This record gives sequence, structure tokens and C-alpha cells, in this order.
Amino acid sequence: MAEDTDSFPMLGSVYRVSGSKINHMSQNLAKIKTNLSQTGDSRVNSRQSTNLAGDSGPRACYPQNPSSNVWGHPNVIYKLGKWGNGESGETEGKSQQANPEPHNAVEDGNNDEVGDNVSDIMFDSDDDICLDDADDESHEERKNSKWFRAFFDDLGGLTNENINSHSREWHCPACQGGIGAIDWYQGLQPLMKHAKTIKARRVRLHRLFAETLEGELLSRKAPVTMDGEVYGRWKGLDKQVKDHEIVWPPMVVVMNTRYEQDENKKWIGMGNQELLDCFSEYAALKARHSYGPQGHRGLSVLIFEPSIAGYLEAVRLHKHFKEQGRDREGWTQCQNPFVPGGKRQLYGYLASMEDINVFNRHCAGKSKLKFEMKSYQEMVESKIKQINNDAQQVDYFKRKATKEQIKSQVLEASLCQISEKLRRTLQENRVVRQRTKIQQDENKEEMDAQEQFFLEQIQIIQQTIDAKEDNFEKFQQDKREKVKQCCGGFPENEDHKQSVERLSSFIRLQDNEMREFEAERDKLVKIHGEKKLALKTKLWQEELELEKEFENELTQLMNRFTLGPSEEENDRK
Repeated sequence: MAEDTDSFPMLGSVYRVSGSKINHMSQNLAKIKTNLSQTGDSRVNSRQSTNLAGDSGPRACYPQNPSSNVWGHPNVIYKLGKWGNGESGETEGKSQQANPEPHNAVEDGNNDEVGDNVSDIMFDSDDDICLDDADDESHEERKNSKWFRAFFDDLGGLTNENINSHSREWHCPACQGGIGAIDWYQGLQPLMKHAKTIKARRVRLHRLFAETLEGELLSRKAPVTMDGEVYGRWKGLDKQVKDHEIVWPPMVVVMNTRYEQDENKKWIGMGNQELLDCFSEYAALKARHSYGPQGHRGLSVLIFEPSIAGYLEAVRLHKHFKEQGRDREGWTQCQNPFVPGGKRQLYGYLASMEDINVFNRHCAGKSKLKFEMKSYQEMVESKIKQINNDAQQVDYFKRKATKEQIKSQVLEASLCQISEKLRRTLQENRVVRQRTKIQQDENKEEMDAQEQFFLEQIQIIQQTIDAKEDNFEKFQQDKREKVKQCCGGFPENEDHKQSVERLSSFIRLQDNEMREFEAERDKLVKIHGEKKLALKTKLWQEELELEKEFENELTQLMNRFTLGPSEEENDRK
């Protein structure tokens, strides 16, 4: 590789052995955010100090219509005016405030609608914009997206001369609906720079817009000024560094690795593991040595991982040799390969295709080094850009993971509190149930005692009734016996037939009275039974109502100690 193209990026932070790629990127991003926050107050002042009252050039028609405002959101310019220029310090074109005169919606008192629209669009960020499929979309699909359609529709109606006019002013479509939506960019040059350099908001969307705009201008053969140009009277760098080919996988040639000749006049030198150990700080995968008819040729190669990290490791080793004057040029000019003490001085440099061909000169078959020539832009520069994009994504997902972790901790703490409250409630309910059971047992004992007392009193009354009935029956029998005795004691001359009739008449009378008595008694028993049944039914109904009343009161008591004060009030309502 020629020394004039040996311009390698200082990206030691992405080396595989360092393991600090993401931390380095995050620190740089944090510094940028700090600088942006420190300059936030100056942005509003810079915005208020710039206007384009003296310019007479035409502006893009769609953002200048005072009746439609910015990007189809009614009256957003009027509401956004107080936010100031969100991108001052990053844009090179002139910017001015939107028309400060209130619009029709404000004059009509339609402020509620304006407030709702502003709240919907003012605080969106990259987190709310899905660009995962943007890379797979065609150029036309990107132009027709909701973000860029209005811009490219206006651009399509202009000639190439008007497109490159510095008097025409533009809004950035990637800023629509947010801070910076009202900023004007005088010409496409400052707009393009704004889209490619903004680092505060919607970074991916701005880059996508810049890429789409650049592709559209190239297709119309009206390219805008190249990247890096300082707008004014100075010319900056070209858009892209000239590409060159590199050996892949990355390799570093190490020279002067043979030591001495053996008894057969064959050269011997450094072994594979010995070479790896000598440069163990550079994470080479393996080492190879070139041999020829005379033995070890003193030409060795360190092979690195075929990745951006492996390439940067090889570059780091190359620069280490170069800093000590032991690179390719140092080896070419070397006159004494030894240093004081008899040790051989090693030299090294990045391998080129010619170096590998020299290495393989005496190799055959599998012993040859396998390599390819790859584009530096494809294998290194594009990968570095991807690493930067990945670092931004990692930072975003770290912030998102932190938010989710905080949210999980809050939910976990809330769950612990609710679980503890539930445990205490269950314990209190268990105690209440135990007390209620004890109270019920005591009430049952008292009721059983009262029932036993009344049953005994009823039994005494029934025994009294039975005794009275026995006495009544005995009285009737005694009365009949007396009649019989009276009839049997008549004189012998009295008519016997008359005595028999008198006794029979008495017996019939007594039987009729007993039948009447039995009927009246059965009637009393029936009425008594009906009264007892009605009394028991009423008693059971009253007891049932009493149990229902107890259930309702107990439910209200439980709800009062279960619901909070506000919930209890709502439940009453």
C-alpha cells in the first residue's frame, strides 16, 4: 500500500480487544447533548436577530401560505413562534420568524383546536418515527412518503436554474410539526447541510431526507454543492476520499524474522507461536512464515480477523512500526538488521497484494496464503458508519431499557405493597371470622338454653293437661259406677225393667256428652296445632329476615373496610 493513501481513521475505541466501542460512542453522544443544552438559550436570541425582510427572491409556495401554515397543521406557525429557532448553530442559511400576525382560526377564537394540534405534534421524537423499512423502499416510495411528499411535489415544478437559486427559501420537511419547522433555508445548500449535520432531533429521518434529495438532484442533473464545502468564498474538501483496495483478511508483514543458518546452510528463524507472543497486544489470529530453497526467508505475516475490528488492529500495529521508523520505508533503507547486543530488529507494515505474492513465491497448494483484494470504502469506511449508527441505536435502547427497568421497579414496589395489604386483610378477616364463630357459638348455647327452658315449661303444661284428662275420665267412670250402684240398690218390689231403662238412659246421656266432649276437644287440639304452626312459621320468617339483615349489614361493613374513602363515596353515589 502506498504511503500517500495510508490515511486510516483514529478509531481505536472500536478495537475488539479494547471492548469499549459502545462506551466511547456513548461518551461522544453525551458531550454533544451537553453542548446542545448549553447553547439552548442562545438559539432563541439568534433566531430573533435574523429576518429576511429585505430579500426579494421567491420562496417555496407551500410553506409561505398564511392560511395553511406549516405542513397542514392549522395555526401551528403562530403557536410555534414562541419556541424559537431549534436548529440555530447548525444551519448556515438565513432564518426568520413566521408571520407574527394571528391567523383566521385565532381571530375567530378557535384556540381549543389549535391547542390540541400543538399537543399532538410538538413533542414527537425519533422514538415515534418508524424507519425500520426505509432502507428497503425505492426512491419514489421515499419521495411519496407523508414526510417528503409536499416538498418533492414543489421541487418537481421547478427548473434546474430555480432549484439552484440561492434566493429561494425552503422549510425542512423532516422538521415538520416540531421545533425548527418554521426555519427558512436560503437555497438547497444550507438545507442539505442541515439535514446531514443535525444531531439533536430525528437524526435518521434527516439523513434519509438528505439521501433522497441528493438522489433526486442527481437524477435531474442538478447536483447541490458537495459535502464539506463552506458556503461563501471558500472551498472545502471533496465529497468522498478516493477509494483504494486492501488485502482481506487484514495482514501485517513482519520482516527480519530469520535468525541463523544450521549445519546444512539452511536458514532457521522465528516460529508461529513465537511471532504471536511477540505481538500479543494486537490480537492477531495466526502467524505464517515464508520458506524457500534456503530455508526461512525472514518474511513472516500476522493474519488478523476479517472484520473492521481486525483491520483496525492491523492498522494500529502498522502505525506502531511507523512511529518507530520501522515500517516499509525503514526496512528498505535498513543497512544493519541487528541492534546492539546481537538481536535482530523487526520491521513491519500493512501487506499489499505484491507482498503476498512475494510471500507465496515458493509456496504450493494449501501452503499458499489465501487472500482477496477488497474495497476500502466497502470493508472499512461503510462499516465504521454502520458502527456509528449502531452506537446510536444501542444508546437509544439503553435509555429505553432504563425506562423499562424503572417502570418495572415501580410496578414491583406497587405489587409488594398490594400483596402486603392483602395479607393483612386476609389475616384480619380470619380473626374476624374466628370471633364471629365464637359469638355464634355463644348465641347458640344461649338459645339452646332458652329452648330447653321453654320446652320444659311446655312439657309441664302438657303433663298437667294429661293429668286433668285422666282425672276427668276417672270422674266420668266413677259417676257411671255410682249410677249403676243406685240402680242395683232399688227394692225388690220395684220394677226391674224401670231400673234398667234408667241406667240405659244415663249411659246414653253420658255417651252423648263424651262424644260432644271429644268433638270439642278435637276442635281445640286442631286450633291449638294451627296456632302453633302459625307461630313457628312466623318465627322462622322473622329468623330468616333477621339473618338477611345480618348478611346485608356484614357486607356493608366489609365494603367499608375494603374500599378506600373515595371509592366508598362513589359506591354510595
